[in-house]
This record gives sequence, structure tokens and C-alpha cells, in this order.
Amino acid sequence: MFKFVTKDTWVGNRVRQFKMVDHPGAAATLVVQDGRVLLVEQYRPAAGRHMLELPAGTIDRSEPPIDCAQRELQEETGYTAEHWEPLGHLYPTPGYTNEILYLFLASGLEKGEQHLDEGEDIRVRWVPLSEVEELIDHGGINDAKTIIAVLKYIRKEGKKAEEVC
Repeated sequence: MFKFVTKDTWVGNRVRQFKMVDHPGAAATLVVQDGRVLLVEQYRPAAGRHMLELPAGTIDRSEPPIDCAQRELQEETGYTAEHWEPLGHLYPTPGYTNEILYLFLASGLEKGEQHLDEGEDIRVRWVPLSEVEELIDHGGINDAKTIIAVLKYIRKEGKKAEEVC
């Protein structure tokens, strides 16, 4: 899925070598329904703890990001969504990887069954948006994609409210 590569790049007036992780990309989905945010809780070995975050996963090579987001939402939460809106993309850690993470906002949910990958232990949680904001402010949510997607959503909703006034 990932591989380490060395890339020669012009910096200034000379070529420098950079070692990096070649990553196929990822996609994450934000769902806000009835004032609550759909999150998943799972153990993250690299962080050494359970984390609350958006449903997300790695893009299969040449898979469109929206397909990945739809697949991961269904696999991790059991939900499918009727409406999908792009929220942009981000580079989670551009210092050592070329990964691009695509963010989507989904609505019009229908409940189904989780289809977890081998070894996954994921708990689905609906958390009030106000509580999500508090968790972000006080270190209870540390996952960058989740923080950024929630911020983008709050700003988007704020702009809608300004347009109405």
C-alpha cells in the first residue's frame, strides 16, 4: 500500500534528494445530522490510544476519492448516504509523504451493517456538534482530518447564516 521512495528535486540552484513515503491518498467523510456528528472510535497503535475521528480510509490505486469515501463510510459505520459534497483536500504530513486526503460531507443517511476489515475494532458514535467542538478545544479529539473537516463545516454553515441575514 505504501512504499518508501527517493525523489530528486531542484531546490534553489541544485538538485537535492528527498526520502518520502509514496501514498495512494485517502478520503474521509463528515456527517452532521440533527446536530450530531458521526464519528468512529478505534485504537491507533501509532498514537498508542483510542481516537475519535471521521470514518476514513486509504484509496485503492486509481480509485476515485468519492468511491473510497463511500466505501469506508459503509464499511466502518454501516451507513450509506444519498448526498455527497466535496469539502476540499489537505496534505496531512507533507514533510515526509505525498498523501492527499480528500474530505466529503455526506447526508441523507440510510443505516445498514458494518463490514469491518480483518482486525478492525471500530465503535460508531454520534456526538453532539457542540461536544465535538469542546473535545477539539480540550484535546479529546486530536485527529487532524477530523478537526479540519469540522472547522470547514462550521465555517460553511456560518457563511450560509450570514447570507440569510
